[in-house]
Amino acid sequence: MGVDLPTAAFSFPWDEPGSPPPVAALDAARRDLGDTFVVHSGDDRYVFVFSEAGLASFYGLAERDASKGLADYRMLLRKLPPELFDGRRTFAHDLFGAQNVEDYLGHLDAALAAEIAGLDDAGSFEAFSLARRLGHRLGLACWIGPDVALGASFDDLAADFDRLDGADSFVHPERLAAVQASDYADERAAMARIESVVGGALADGVAGGFLGRIADGWADVEADERATGVARDVILLHVATMTNLVAAIGWTIVRGVLEADGGAALRQADRAALDRRLLEAIEAAQRSIMMRTALRPVELDDGQRLLEIERGTIIATMVPITNAEGGPWVTTFGHGSHRCPAKRFSLSAMARTLTAVWDSFELAPRFDELPVPLELQIGGVGRAAADCVVDYVRRVPVLSS
Repeated sequence: MGVDLPTAAFSFPWDEPGSPPPVAALDAARRDLGDTFVVHSGDDRYVFVFSEAGLASFYGLAERDASKGLADYRMLLRKLPPELFDGRRTFAHDLFGAQNVEDYLGHLDAALAAEIAGLDDAGSFEAFSLARRLGHRLGLACWIGPDVALGASFDDLAADFDRLDGADSFVHPERLAAVQASDYADERAAMARIESVVGGALADGVAGGFLGRIADGWADVEADERATGVARDVILLHVATMTNLVAAIGWTIVRGVLEADGGAALRQADRAALDRRLLEAIEAAQRSIMMRTALRPVELDDGQRLLEIERGTIIATMVPITNAEGGPWVTTFGHGSHRCPAKRFSLSAMARTLTAVWDSFELAPRFDELPVPLELQIGGVGRAAADCVVDYVRRVPVLSS
């Protein structure tokens, strides 16, 4: 590497059960070792950077030289079967143009209406569970069709997509050893069920919509292979676009109900002010590790020295540590090639959810402070370590028939 860097004395939970909480361990290592240091975990070598110059150099690396895609893929393989990724033809960045966003928001409004209508006139819900159901309805409406998202099979499909939540690679790294030991048995069973549903939708005929566009990419293969390919594109699109969004929606609800005015000011803010508040919610909940695998020897300037990074090394930073300091590298939707293409849609989805829920219900939390994120989580928007139950009363009761 050209420079001897200090090395932290811990591993990550996916490689060694019983490892310390990664965010806390990295924060402590930074205090002890400085802004640039090495972590050895499993068979991998990580170079972590935290200085302003180091982050600028890190985010400026070209994907062809140091790949975010490869680093994320290797993490996802700890949770998802490798065949799920074979030959994928549709990716999230292909489907987030301006008109697509308007279509997504139409599906979101229908998903919100269905989820709100399904609640009793008074009761309680867990904020993150409600957000997760909403995300599943939205994703299924987009990728397969509204009939599936609102139909009788919804709960079973949602359970299968929960089983295939690749975010568990980052959210629950302590569970990955069991997944590997089972050779993805539960995940492969869930894939087969989703492939059957998508195959049925294709057999019924696809007249446009997102499923039609995904299917067009597989038009050159036989029907069985086409159904499998389309279904696996659907699974990965859902994983890529919904899992962190629903966590962000959950935090939006939780933060809103804790406000002294019950979130009224948040809901009534003009769009620019509301977007700032939504970005704050995401920023505060971030647990993301950012990683890039060096595909060839690369140079990284950390402000004190020019590091020669060997091929195969994982270059990384930990977002919640730098977010806590402010400065130019606070991250909500990423920087450069790390930037999320769904920022506009995500903020609109959070705002519409806030408006729909607050317009429909009087809300009162059973908790009096924000929950802490899961301590072993090392990626994505934080998942709460405790349930956040909200009591509600419908503003205009639904008339019984």
